[in-house]
Amino acid sequence: MDDLFTPPAPPVLRDYQRDALDRIDAAFDAGHRAPLLVLPTGSGKTVIAAELMRREVAAGRRVLFLAPRRELVDQARRKLAAAGVYTGVILAGMDHLRDPDALAQVASIDTLLARVARGRVSHVPARVDSLIVDEAHLSITAVRRELFDRWPDARRVGLTATPTRKDGRALGALYDALIEPVTVAALTEAGHLVPGRYFSVSEPDLRRVRTVAGEYHAADLDAAVNRPELVGDIVAHWLRHASDRRSVVFASSIAHSVALAEAFQRVGVAAEHVDATTPTGERDEIFGRYRAGETQLLANCFLASYGFDLPALSCVVLARPTKSLMLYLQMLGRGLRPADGKADCLILDHSGAVHRHGFAADARAWTLDGTHALVRATAGTRDANEPAMIDCPDCRAVFSGTRTCPECGWTLKPRGRDVVTLVGELVELGARRAESIDRERFYLELLGYAAEHGHQPGSAAHRYRERFGEFPPWRWRTQPPITPTLATRRWVRSRQIAYAKARSAHA
Repeated sequence: MDDLFTPPAPPVLRDYQRDALDRIDAAFDAGHRAPLLVLPTGSGKTVIAAELMRREVAAGRRVLFLAPRRELVDQARRKLAAAGVYTGVILAGMDHLRDPDALAQVASIDTLLARVARGRVSHVPARVDSLIVDEAHLSITAVRRELFDRWPDARRVGLTATPTRKDGRALGALYDALIEPVTVAALTEAGHLVPGRYFSVSEPDLRRVRTVAGEYHAADLDAAVNRPELVGDIVAHWLRHASDRRSVVFASSIAHSVALAEAFQRVGVAAEHVDATTPTGERDEIFGRYRAGETQLLANCFLASYGFDLPALSCVVLARPTKSLMLYLQMLGRGLRPADGKADCLILDHSGAVHRHGFAADARAWTLDGTHALVRATAGTRDANEPAMIDCPDCRAVFSGTRTCPECGWTLKPRGRDVVTLVGELVELGARRAESIDRERFYLELLGYAAEHGHQPGSAAHRYRERFGEFPPWRWRTQPPITPTLATRRWVRSRQIAYAKARSAHA
């Protein structure tokens, strides 16, 4: 062991993390050899992996943590060290971190495969008692299964946030039990993740885009989305909804990502592009500037969905349509981690993915048989018993389970005559019904908004009329203004956006 390494105290585990460890132990006790642990992005799966590895090392057993990407190997090494687990590292270009005598090793799967292919087996662990496989949904390819066969007696634990593949192949080929100790909804309720706020702001025409192996054809997709008018639309909506937020944009191709970054730069946004072909040193510098706050927006292609960890990120822009539930959830997961002062994450969907795949917190019934299913439904659909997803026509928020938009207060008009009985009288519920709103307080908040922005008090009365169809009583107009709540600010903002769209349409 490195003489400079002083193990810190192990982290305190959350209840669901202890439950995950107990259920893994129970699976092994029941005769399983390869349980798959499903944990949402941001739930601390490396903390669980560290505890598993710590126990193995304490028992004198050799444990190997496998990750599919360079960024994830280095990230795992650092997190494991912070959790008190010293590891050797097997990664091309990082031989200075090799320590073949260490009982715990962190390795790049690709590095191991390359060394086996070149006959450099002396640099591949000969004995492994336990395997921990990160991003386990990627591990069932033939070459990776052959690598695992080198250690036939090793117990295996798979870790993934998305136990599904684009090609529909069954994860049961490598894993024999599925463990899901906690859901996105439960983590959000407990404050370990922040809620997502969804806006379906525009969608490209995909009618001519072919589907290959369960996903959109790359060249067809790029031709459909990498168009100046669509790129401009993405920038315009970001400026309206998220101009003060640290953001990441997921693009369909390198060219699309570069075009988006340049479009944001032209309007004065500190934006950069990065992709899987960006040289490692340059990539590290780009991520460093982003983490330091020098860059506000990062456009990327096929990179930030894995191993990109920046809790301050609070806006995810989906500029790339996908049929893959796995990729969709990986992209959303980048923005749901909590941070100081962060209340939520905006998801600006320019791809139609929200309507195809649902919300991040939707319940999903995962399986090992290759059917990556949503709860009570097949992938890509919503059950008839689930609340319908509604697009607000005013602010473009996407919501369900209620008739009233949580962002701006717009209310869905009932299809028929929806009536309730109130002490012998019938009351019709109209499209703008808002009996639960304190109208006087709402008006006084509109006065406060007008004062903040240097508007005449009469503008508040006209805003009030816009919502309720009548002017406020005169007696309210003598009351002092109130600082507007976030809900009132959002409602005013939604009306400004609707007005701007109307003017543009008639220009």
